[in-house]
Amino acid sequence: MLSKINEFFTPPRRKAIYGLVTAAVAAAIAFNVLTADQIGGTAEAILSVLTALTTLMAFFNTGAGPSDQ
Repeated sequence: MLSKINEFFTPPRRKAIYGLVTAAVAAAIAFNVLTADQIGGTAEAILSVLTALTTLMAFFNTGAGPSDQ
């Protein structure tokens, strides 16, 4: 199961997902789709889950830099 997931999330696809999630959240705030007053429990939970999944995907799929050990 994990191998199929890893095959699907190729580096170009992961990079696209990182950019899309970041752009979607920024656009929602910039175009007042979500305002500070409107971000309630549901919107906050959705954004938290998307952020967590994106962060986990980045953590598991990026290597250490040349100076990292």
